[in-house]
Amino acid sequence: MGAVTFETLAFGKTAEEAFSKAIEDARNMHGHGGYTGTIAEKDTLEVIPEREHKGRQKRTVARELIEEGDERIQSKRGPAGAINCSGTTEAKRYRERKGLKGKHGDVWLFFGWASR
Repeated sequence: MGAVTFETLAFGKTAEEAFSKAIEDARNMHGHGGYTGTIAEKDTLEVIPEREHKGRQKRTVARELIEEGDERIQSKRGPAGAINCSGTTEAKRYRERKGLKGKHGDVWLFFGWASR
């Protein structure tokens, strides 16, 4: 089987909570059979420190890490990358779309390679 890249946003009080919700959503949308090419294939995450993405477009940073083959997220069997997007325009729009205004938590961008 091959691998494809994925990017997805999720909300949670912690990165781990948002990660679990993203996996659940992907499984509900793409099935539980495996090889979906989504975050549903992941079971761990690697938080990218703020110093590496502060003041930058979060999706751009994620795509650069994928393109560069960053060892933290390069394996389809390894962890998903995670970047906290709170405070960005994209996070604000996500919270509005999902009816999360006033809820305590953060919007996270998960990304990486997944089995397909």
